[in-house]
Amino acid sequence: MTEDNQAVEIIIDHDRCRYSMYDPLGCKKCLQVCGAAVFATRPVEKRDFSIPKEQRVDPTIWVLLTPWEDYCNGCGACIRACSYDAITIKIDGVSLLV
Repeated sequence: MTEDNQAVEIIIDHDRCRYSMYDPLGCKKCLQVCGAAVFATRPVEKRDFSIPKEQRVDPTIWVLLTPWEDYCNGCGACIRACSYDAITIKIDGVSLLV
């Protein structure tokens, strides 16, 4: 577990990550196991309603983010759950080994 004054950085390798909001076979394991709820998702491209409907981007491709990484307690559950080795946690610049 991390101390209050330790810097936590969660790195997601988006080339390896297989998160998918809409694909039932897409991975969502880190979201499911993270008790601190540090992960969030958003569409890769935001839909622009000011352009004609046929030119709009379909926001079905989403990306995994960590906007609340300062809440990470360093338990490593997300690292262990990730089948694609896409998550690295660094505490004060040192990679967490699980």
